[in-house]
Amino acid sequence: MKKSALLCFLFLLPAILTAQENPLRLDDLLNRALEKNPKIKSVGLEATAASFRIPQFKTLPDPMIGLTLKNMGFPGFTLGQEVMSGIGFSFSQAIPFPGKLRLKGEIAEKAFARKEEVRNATVLSVFKEVKTLYFELYSLQKSLIILGEQKALLQKAAELTETKYAVGNGVQSDVLKAWVEISRMDEMIIPMAEMIKSLSARLNLLLDSPPDTPLGMPQDQNVDHLPVSLEDLKAAAQENSPMLKEASLMVEEGGKMVDLAKKELSPNFVIGGGWEYKGRLPSMYEIMIGVEVPLYKKTKQSKMLEESLALHQSSKSGLASAKNDVASMVTEEYLKAKSAETLIRLYKEKIIPQASLTVESSLANYQVNKTDFLALLADINTHFSYQLAYYKELAGLWSSIAALEEYSAKEIVKWGGPHENKN
Repeated sequence: MKKSALLCFLFLLPAILTAQENPLRLDDLLNRALEKNPKIKSVGLEATAASFRIPQFKTLPDPMIGLTLKNMGFPGFTLGQEVMSGIGFSFSQAIPFPGKLRLKGEIAEKAFARKEEVRNATVLSVFKEVKTLYFELYSLQKSLIILGEQKALLQKAAELTETKYAVGNGVQSDVLKAWVEISRMDEMIIPMAEMIKSLSARLNLLLDSPPDTPLGMPQDQNVDHLPVSLEDLKAAAQENSPMLKEASLMVEEGGKMVDLAKKELSPNFVIGGGWEYKGRLPSMYEIMIGVEVPLYKKTKQSKMLEESLALHQSSKSGLASAKNDVASMVTEEYLKAKSAETLIRLYKEKIIPQASLTVESSLANYQVNKTDFLALLADINTHFSYQLAYYKELAGLWSSIAALEEYSAKEIVKWGGPHENKN
C-alpha cells in the first residue's frame, strides 16, 4: 500500500526537481513574447501598412495623357490637307478643392496613430497573459511541492499509526484512514501536474514555441502588496491607456472626416493642355480648365456629410463608454488585489504559523495518546490547505497587478525581485 502511494509522487519528482534547477525568468518571457508573438507581429504589420497610406492620400490623382488621330474621310489619309485632320497629344490633371488632400492626409495619419495604439494595447494584453500564466504556473508548482510535503507528513503519521497498532496501542482503522489520505494526495497531485502541462503549453504558444517545449520553475516575485492608490491608477489609465488613446483618436479622425465631407460640397478642378500636329498646316494648341459640378449633392455629398456626422457622434459615445469601462475594470482589479493583499498578510503572519504549531502539537500529543488520529489528520490537512490558499492568493494578487498594468499602461511593481536580477 505504501509502495503504490509513493509511486505517483516519485514519478513526478524528477520534473519538479528539474524545474527548480532551471529558473524561468519573467523578463525573458516578456522579451520573447514581444519578439515572437504572432498577434503582436500581426498588428505591428498592420500599423506599418497604415503608415504607407499617408503619402498616398496626400498625393494628387494620377494625370491623364491622351493620343488622338483625326482624319477627314475614309480610307484616304488627309493629314496636312484638311484643317480638321491631325495627330494630337493631350495632358490633364485633376486638382481637388484646396484643403481636401490635406484633410485626407490628416485622416490617414489619425488612422495610422490608431493602429499604433492598437499595437500598444495588444502588447500590453499579451504581456498580461504571459504574466498571468507565469504566476499561475508558479502557484501550481509551489502547490505541487506542498502536496508532496503534506504527503510525506501523512506518511510519517501513518508510520506512527502502524507502530502504535503493532504494539497494541492503536486500531487498524486508523492505519487504513492514513493510507486513504495518502491516496487522496495522489488524486490531487495527478490533475495538478496535468494543469502545469496545460499552462506550460499555453505559455509556449504565446511565445510561438512548440507546446511541449520544457519550461523551468517560475520565480518568487517578492510582491505582497499593491503599492499604489486607486485614484492614481484611474488617473494613469485615463492618461496612458492605449484603449482610450485609440478611442480619442477615433473622435479626432471623425472630426476630420466631417471637415472633409463639408469640403466635398465644393467642386474639384481639372486643368489640361494639348498639341495637335497637322502636317503642312499650322499646328494647333489648346488649354482647358474644367470644374466638377456637384449635381447630385443631395444624394451623394450631403449624405456623406450626414454619415460622417453620425460616425463622429458614435465615436464620441464610444470614447465615453471606453472611459467608463476602463475605470470599472481598474476598480474591479484594484479591489481584488486589496482583498488578496489582506488574505496574504493574514495567512503569512497568523494563520500558517499557528497551523504549523498546531500540527507539531498534534503529532506530539498523538504519540502519547492525548489526541486521536482523526484530529491529527484534520490538523495536517488544515495546515497544508492554508499553504495552498496562500500561494493561490499570491498568484491572484500578482495577476490583478498585471491587469492593472495593462489598463494603466504603467509599470506598477518591479517584477522579479532578487531572484530575477541579472548577473
